[in-house]
Amino acid sequence: MKTKTETENNEILGDGNISKGLVVVHRTNGTLIKGLLDWDAVIDHVTPPPPLPESLRIRGTASDECSTIQTSEAKAVFFVKQHDGALDHDEVKFFADMAPTDLWIRIRFADGEVLEGQTHNDTRLLLDPGIWLRPFDSTGNNILVYVPKSSVVEFHVMGVAIHRAEEAVTSAVAGS
Repeated sequence: MKTKTETENNEILGDGNISKGLVVVHRTNGTLIKGLLDWDAVIDHVTPPPPLPESLRIRGTASDECSTIQTSEAKAVFFVKQHDGALDHDEVKFFADMAPTDLWIRIRFADGEVLEGQTHNDTRLLLDPGIWLRPFDSTGNNILVYVPKSSVVEFHVMGVAIHRAEEAVTSAVAGS
């Protein structure tokens, strides 16, 4: 039987492949914490979800061990399919799935790592303390990533999604 937190985490991620709500927290000091995020957000399928709380409580999956870290200490929080991803996985980017309200963004961290994905193009991108990023590669281990803005050293908008119906109308008008 799932706990309330596990059920809510599954709703947050909105992906049928998620059954456990697993996270891998990459800390700014280079360490990793793997487990299940305890998060009592009420979201009712809000997209994007609300920002993560200032303190993250991560429960170990194999034990009752619990870690609490400040979100400001996290480089990124990865919601994953499983804790051990495939090191030999070649990333494949699928751009056709982008919603007309999305941006393609590239983020660079202080350690030089670069992360790309899609995010909603709305005021929350400016106002929230973090960025929700959906990876383009649906075949990879990462499902959703929360990036605290304090860990970002560069942020670039690489592209803006255009709704195909609007694109067709624009092309028709331009051609006449």
